[in-house]
Amino acid sequence: MRIHRADYRAFFFSLLTLLSFQVGAASAQMTKLKVSYSSITANNSPVWLAKEKGLFSKHRLDTQVLLIESGTTSIQALVAGETQIAQLGGGVILSSGLAGADVVSIAGLENRSAFSLITQKEIKSAEQLKGKRLAISRFGSASDLAARLILQRLGLVPDKDVTILQVGGTSTRLAAITKGSVEAAVITPEFYILAKKAGVTTLADPLSVKIDFPQNAIATSRSFLKSQPETVAQYLKAILEGIHYFKSNRDESMRIMGRYLKIEDREALAEIYELYRNVLAPIPYSTVEGMQMLLGWMGQRDPRAREARAEQFIDSTSLREIEKSGFISSLYQK
Repeated sequence: MRIHRADYRAFFFSLLTLLSFQVGAASAQMTKLKVSYSSITANNSPVWLAKEKGLFSKHRLDTQVLLIESGTTSIQALVAGETQIAQLGGGVILSSGLAGADVVSIAGLENRSAFSLITQKEIKSAEQLKGKRLAISRFGSASDLAARLILQRLGLVPDKDVTILQVGGTSTRLAAITKGSVEAAVITPEFYILAKKAGVTTLADPLSVKIDFPQNAIATSRSFLKSQPETVAQYLKAILEGIHYFKSNRDESMRIMGRYLKIEDREALAEIYELYRNVLAPIPYSTVEGMQMLLGWMGQRDPRAREARAEQFIDSTSLREIEKSGFISSLYQK
């Protein structure tokens, strides 16, 4: 049978139309989402894994993952609508919420203070820290609040006994103390292990000074949670799978974590991995205890915090529904 050129053209046009429709339909099923994390710390491994292992795409999310250093800047981006979900310290969620911002914690990846207070090796006691400088990232950040809480536990008065300086991220703070720009700093576990090798003094660590603290929470706006509950659920499912992957795939998780942390020391990475394998909960609920403790501390200077309750700033509805569906238990039965 002879086929005319016009028939070829018609067939080719129809095929292109069909392919375009299929690609468009596939794209339409993906929801665009812009999210952030506020520090290069190991407690953000679930979001790194969700990105690197295609877990966001698995849950039909076209996700742009941004590093916005410091929780203060991250919450500003969230409030402005520049991002829809943010991973950051609970302190900035509370301070923003008290100021009237439409923000809420929907999960808690780390619910205790992970900071250690280190000093130059010549300083051996809290008393010797008086009159010295202590490095944090930015005022109002998780490192700032943790530093003040630790100083109080050590019997020191922040800003009076010790000068608190904004220096930058954890690696920058460690560099500042090793170069002598400051005498003390608060740092997270991944850099604490390296700091110990450099011979610093440890005045406090998470074991010696246990503080319930919303170290790394997942936040969104109430309006986004209300208007896009399925998107929030999809994001949380990807993070939950990221936690499961982290716990179940040691070598690959260490490789990806090390790349983001820029740490090649296998011994250090192994210690960090084992710590967070235990810290990251399969069902990462935000804890009322840590939030309420923080409100109590903030209430020393802010009357609004004294009248507030932690439950005002937590909405675990999405996470409870995911747990009820059996999604999480199915991950750990495989």
